[in-house]
Amino acid sequence: MENMIEVLRKARNKKIFLNNEFEELLMEIQLADSNLKLDWDDGAGEEWARFFSQKDGIVCMVSAKIGVAFIKKCYEFNNIKNIMDMLEIVFTDDYNLDNYFIDLTSLEQEIPEFYWHASEGAVNINCFSLDDLYFATV
Repeated sequence: MENMIEVLRKARNKKIFLNNEFEELLMEIQLADSNLKLDWDDGAGEEWARFFSQKDGIVCMVSAKIGVAFIKKCYEFNNIKNIMDMLEIVFTDDYNLDNYFIDLTSLEQEIPEFYWHASEGAVNINCFSLDDLYFATV
Protein backbone atom coordinates (compact mmCIF):
# COMPACT_ATOMS: atom_id res chain seq x y z
CA MET A 1 0.00 0.00 0.00
CA GLU A 2 1.18 3.46 -0.88
CA ASN A 3 0.48 6.62 1.08
CA MET A 4 -1.38 9.02 -1.26
CA ILE A 5 -0.38 11.98 0.92
CA GLU A 6 3.28 11.33 0.03
CA VAL A 7 2.43 11.30 -3.68
CA LEU A 8 0.36 14.49 -3.44
CA ARG A 9 2.97 16.24 -1.29
CA LYS A 10 5.66 15.60 -3.92
CA ALA A 11 3.29 16.82 -6.64
CA ARG A 12 2.39 19.97 -4.75
CA ASN A 13 6.07 20.77 -4.28
CA LYS A 14 6.58 20.47 -8.03
CA LYS A 15 3.63 22.43 -9.38
CA ILE A 16 0.47 24.29 -8.37
CA PHE A 17 -1.51 25.28 -11.45
CA LEU A 18 -2.41 28.95 -11.78
CA ASN A 19 -4.54 30.87 -14.27
CA ASN A 20 -4.73 29.01 -17.62
CA GLU A 21 -1.66 26.81 -17.11
CA PHE A 22 -3.67 23.62 -16.78
CA GLU A 23 -5.71 24.24 -19.93
CA GLU A 24 -2.47 24.95 -21.81
CA LEU A 25 -1.00 21.67 -20.57
CA LEU A 26 -4.07 19.76 -21.78
CA MET A 27 -3.84 21.37 -25.21
CA GLU A 28 -0.14 20.50 -25.48
CA ILE A 29 -0.87 16.87 -24.58
CA GLN A 30 -3.58 16.67 -27.22
CA LEU A 31 -1.28 18.18 -29.86
CA ALA A 32 1.51 15.75 -28.95
CA ASP A 33 -0.72 12.67 -29.19
CA SER A 34 -3.79 13.05 -31.39
CA ASN A 35 -4.91 9.51 -30.48
CA LEU A 36 -5.87 10.69 -27.00
CA LYS A 37 -9.40 11.85 -26.22
CA LEU A 38 -9.86 14.30 -23.35
CA ASP A 39 -12.46 13.84 -20.60
CA TRP A 40 -12.61 17.03 -18.53
CA ASP A 41 -15.40 19.46 -17.76
CA ASP A 42 -13.86 22.71 -16.62
CA GLY A 43 -17.29 24.34 -16.42
CA ALA A 44 -18.37 21.76 -13.84
CA GLY A 45 -15.25 22.44 -11.80
CA GLU A 46 -13.79 18.98 -12.30
CA GLU A 47 -10.42 18.63 -10.62
CA TRP A 48 -9.12 15.80 -12.81
CA ALA A 49 -8.65 15.50 -16.56
CA ARG A 50 -8.46 12.03 -18.01
CA PHE A 51 -7.15 10.98 -21.39
CA PHE A 52 -8.45 7.89 -23.17
CA SER A 53 -7.06 5.89 -26.03
CA GLN A 54 -9.31 3.69 -28.11
CA LYS A 55 -7.00 0.75 -27.55
CA ASP A 56 -6.27 1.02 -23.79
CA GLY A 57 -9.10 3.07 -22.24
CA ILE A 58 -7.94 5.56 -19.60
CA VAL A 59 -4.21 6.05 -20.00
CA CYS A 60 -3.61 9.31 -18.14
CA MET A 61 -5.24 11.09 -15.20
CA VAL A 62 -3.94 14.60 -14.41
CA SER A 63 -4.86 16.86 -11.50
CA ALA A 64 -6.11 20.34 -12.38
CA LYS A 65 -4.85 21.64 -9.03
CA ILE A 66 -1.36 20.26 -8.42
CA GLY A 67 1.32 18.64 -10.54
CA VAL A 68 0.47 14.95 -10.47
CA ALA A 69 -0.33 12.56 -13.28
CA PHE A 70 -1.16 8.87 -13.04
CA ILE A 71 -0.18 7.14 -16.26
CA LYS A 72 -0.97 3.61 -17.34
CA LYS A 73 2.21 1.63 -17.93
CA CYS A 74 0.96 0.29 -21.28
CA TYR A 75 0.68 3.84 -22.69
CA GLU A 76 3.54 5.03 -24.90
CA PHE A 77 4.53 7.82 -22.48
CA ASN A 78 7.36 9.12 -24.68
CA ASN A 79 4.70 10.87 -26.79
CA ILE A 80 4.02 13.36 -23.99
CA LYS A 81 7.03 12.93 -21.66
CA ASN A 82 8.67 16.28 -22.39
CA ILE A 83 5.37 18.13 -21.84
CA MET A 84 4.91 16.61 -18.39
CA ASP A 85 8.44 17.03 -17.04
CA MET A 86 7.30 19.45 -14.33
CA LEU A 87 4.79 16.96 -12.87
CA GLU A 88 5.06 14.09 -10.42
CA ILE A 89 4.47 11.06 -12.64
CA VAL A 90 3.12 7.85 -11.11
CA PHE A 91 2.83 4.82 -13.34
CA THR A 92 0.10 2.27 -12.77
CA ASP A 93 -0.92 -1.08 -14.20
CA ASP A 94 -4.61 -0.44 -13.57
CA TYR A 95 -6.72 2.42 -12.22
CA ASN A 96 -8.89 -0.09 -10.34
CA LEU A 97 -6.18 -1.59 -8.11
CA ASP A 98 -6.66 -0.79 -4.40
CA ASN A 99 -3.06 0.31 -3.81
CA TYR A 100 -3.47 3.49 -1.75
CA PHE A 101 -4.42 4.82 1.66
CA ILE A 102 -4.85 8.41 2.89
CA ASP A 103 -5.23 10.40 6.09
CA LEU A 104 -7.95 12.96 5.39
CA THR A 105 -6.80 15.30 8.17
CA SER A 106 -3.33 15.43 6.63
CA LEU A 107 -4.88 15.98 3.20
CA GLU A 108 -6.87 18.95 4.46
CA GLN A 109 -3.88 20.47 6.25
CA GLU A 110 -1.09 19.77 3.77
CA ILE A 111 -2.79 19.86 0.38
CA PRO A 112 -5.53 22.50 0.67
CA GLU A 113 -6.00 22.52 -3.11
CA PHE A 114 -7.60 19.07 -2.87
CA TYR A 115 -11.03 18.53 -1.44
CA TRP A 116 -12.26 15.03 -0.58
CA HIS A 117 -15.91 15.15 -1.74
CA ALA A 118 -16.81 11.54 -0.92
CA SER A 119 -18.98 11.02 2.12
CA GLU A 120 -17.63 8.96 4.99
CA GLY A 121 -17.79 5.30 4.11
CA ALA A 122 -18.24 5.88 0.36
CA VAL A 123 -14.53 5.26 -0.21
CA ASN A 124 -12.38 3.15 2.09
CA ILE A 125 -9.56 5.58 2.94
CA ASN A 126 -7.40 2.66 4.10
CA CYS A 127 -7.53 0.85 0.75
CA PHE A 128 -8.60 2.63 -2.43
CA SER A 129 -7.82 2.80 -6.13
CA LEU A 130 -7.03 5.68 -8.46
CA ASP A 131 -10.60 5.44 -9.78
CA ASP A 132 -11.80 5.88 -6.19
CA LEU A 133 -9.50 8.89 -5.83
CA TYR A 134 -10.93 10.38 -9.01
CA PHE A 135 -14.54 10.04 -7.86
CA ALA A 136 -13.75 11.16 -4.29
CA THR A 137 -12.03 14.34 -5.42
CA VAL A 138 -13.44 15.15 -8.86
